Amino acid sequence: MMPWLLTCLVGTHIFLEGQLIDAFDYPTAAAARQVWRDHADRGTSSPVDLVTDDGRPVLELSVPFATQPQLDRVYMDRHVRLNLATSGEVSLELKSMVPEAAGRISLYFRSGDGWYASGQGLAAKGWQTLRFSKAAFTVEGRPAGWHQIDGIRIAVWRESPVDFQVRFRALRAVQHDVALIIPAARSQSELRGALQAAEDVGEILAELGLGSDAIEDEALATGALGDRKIAILAHNPDIPDTAVDALVKFIEQGGKVFVCYQLPAKLAAALGFAESTYFRPSRSGELAEVRYDAPDVTGLPASMQQASWNIISAQPAAFNARIIGRWYDDAGKDAGHPAMLLSDRGAFFSHIILRQDGDRKKQMLAAVLGHLVPSLWQDMADNALAASRRIGHLEDYASLIEFLKASRNAEVATHLNEVLQLQTRADEKQKAGQFADVVQLAGTIHDQLAKAYALAQPSRPVEGRACWNHSGTGAYPGDWDRTARELAENGFNMVLPNMLWGGVAHYASEVLPRSQTFEKHGDQIAQCVAAAKKHGLQVHVWKVNYNLSTAPREFVDKIQREHRNQVAVGGQPEKWLCPSHPENFQLELDSMLEVARLYDVDGLHFDYIRYPDHNKCYCDGCRSRFEQQTGVTVAKWPADCFSGDLQEKYIQWRCDQITRLVKAVHDEAKKIRPDIAISAAVFGSYPNCRTSVAQDWPEWIKAGYLDFVCPMDYTQSDLSFIGLVTNQLKLVGGRIPVYPGIGQYRLADDRTVGQIFLARELGAAGFTMFDLSRESIGTAVPAIGLGAGRQKATPSHQSN
Repeated sequence: MMPWLLTCLVGTHIFLEGQLIDAFDYPTAAAARQVWRDHADRGTSSPVDLVTDDGRPVLELSVPFATQPQLDRVYMDRHVRLNLATSGEVSLELKSMVPEAAGRISLYFRSGDGWYASGQGLAAKGWQTLRFSKAAFTVEGRPAGWHQIDGIRIAVWRESPVDFQVRFRALRAVQHDVALIIPAARSQSELRGALQAAEDVGEILAELGLGSDAIEDEALATGALGDRKIAILAHNPDIPDTAVDALVKFIEQGGKVFVCYQLPAKLAAALGFAESTYFRPSRSGELAEVRYDAPDVTGLPASMQQASWNIISAQPAAFNARIIGRWYDDAGKDAGHPAMLLSDRGAFFSHIILRQDGDRKKQMLAAVLGHLVPSLWQDMADNALAASRRIGHLEDYASLIEFLKASRNAEVATHLNEVLQLQTRADEKQKAGQFADVVQLAGTIHDQLAKAYALAQPSRPVEGRACWNHSGTGAYPGDWDRTARELAENGFNMVLPNMLWGGVAHYASEVLPRSQTFEKHGDQIAQCVAAAKKHGLQVHVWKVNYNLSTAPREFVDKIQREHRNQVAVGGQPEKWLCPSHPENFQLELDSMLEVARLYDVDGLHFDYIRYPDHNKCYCDGCRSRFEQQTGVTVAKWPADCFSGDLQEKYIQWRCDQITRLVKAVHDEAKKIRPDIAISAAVFGSYPNCRTSVAQDWPEWIKAGYLDFVCPMDYTQSDLSFIGLVTNQLKLVGGRIPVYPGIGQYRLADDRTVGQIFLARELGAAGFTMFDLSRESIGTAVPAIGLGAGRQKATPSHQSN
């Protein structure tokens, strides 16, 4: 038997299937209900049912989000006995009967006193397979380990107020050739960052068509690597000696190992590397780029962007080890440190692999893994050819070609002709077994199709085309003129720069402490407004309300001494201003009105205009103010308000605290500047956000407090995006323009353009891109400018 064999209880039968955990094909509905028990937070749910789909029985879970609007999720549980220590991925086959209405699907595994949890959005109509790498699971509580799984939970989260059903037909454990070694749950402080690094690498591997199996380091000593071909350590602080010994044994038996950042001496020697040295740069930008020089490593990019803040460098020692990449700074000068080493036995990268410059990171991993394990190239080639034809919002190649041929732009046809020639070459290379060449050609095909798709987008004369800028410095710190010019050249007409928080400002504020950004680069609002007016852009200054995470320590200490910070239901202090405190209300109001008085801005933009979550705020001041303003007496604080008889009244009272600031800013800012626009970045899923974070934004719109709204619809699933925007447009009812927020930072450029297309088709009056950065202004912004932003447009709220 394979070492990853599972033993699990499914229904009334024991399966020793290796991969299958549950087929959901119970003989009767009663039998299914004996195994799977349904639940609903703050509501009731219908029992799971058994229905026939595609000629076989499947399990069906009813999701009553319309009839029970208080529900955040519906879930079902079952007991199991599973050892998943050597399996690296779990797949779930399911179908939502109204896919655009479903939010994230969460999969939980209970282990002793804790849980492993992960979630994904739906990506297609009909049956689909969601794949959950163990690297993507977060830890809740203190689980005993993946080898002791005693329960499973599958949850459906609210996206839209619609009743629907979700069907399930298979839950499997999966094994791949590539192992991703993750830390066991030892140190919570280190674990989150380590798992995030592993998840980032795992996503790249999935995009390459390889997949990966996340295996805890403590399981390596028991032979968990099995017959896999390569193991990757994305970030493994304090790896146990037993795990290092197991990896050395794996190498000696012919396995390959790719290590990032930490390099234990024994593992380094086994790979042929030595002399590991820690280096921390003295300034930002000293480590900005990796340049490669290894002609024999097929597909290796010439360079890749990587803004690392420290590294551990090494030197070649044995097994034909050599340096194949070196660090360069932001001025293009050699930084004097090796970045990547390669030997016959494996590779070493001197830092963790960051998300920055994702396409070339993917190229690098494909090249190095294919060099170490040539048999991986065929899987990557097959996947690359299929992926090259998936562009934008279109589900298949035939639809893509039909869409492109309908364009009146002559450049589209030119790119299509080039694609046909490239496809012929790719087919020839595939037949000849030259798979590395196929991967490179597939990338070129995708780029040509993506450019044709961008060129085929129409450009509207009236449309809000906005971008959030989180840094507050534009894409080029110290050069707002260049940022504004490049945005305008690509058809954008609005910029929403983050210029102030709950406790800091990037301008000459007399209300809030001035930031290091202000001290280094000067008044960012003044510079932004001057550049924007020169290039025809509107400026809507973005404030992060209440949040003190960026405030100077002395400011936070002052707030806490004065008992003005939020407090969790369990009594823990939070670095957020309490919205009900009179002095905090005045501080928030004064800081936003200061911007309206001092600068010729086009608008004020709320963000974080909410509580952090449903657990806050329960400070003593909230109790007294709640009792005074509502006339009720709270006998058991905070229990009565958090989960007792006063829960609904307290939810409404929290909403009132947020709404009163929105109203006050609207009323007072319009007195200063009648033409100033008031807007907000809001949670995409409503009414969830009313209950969870007290953000009742549709009521602000009904009351006339906003001139446009930007729901944060950051999702990689076009179906989820459609569901969110459809519900938002229905809630707004045409009162003001809706500019849906698109999470460009999570999407390829063609997918960003695709969600702009979908927003338009659904009736949105524009879009807002997150985030404007040095990277996005060189990739996503020009992609939008090719078609959707080709002609200048008047913002929709200005034309009303």
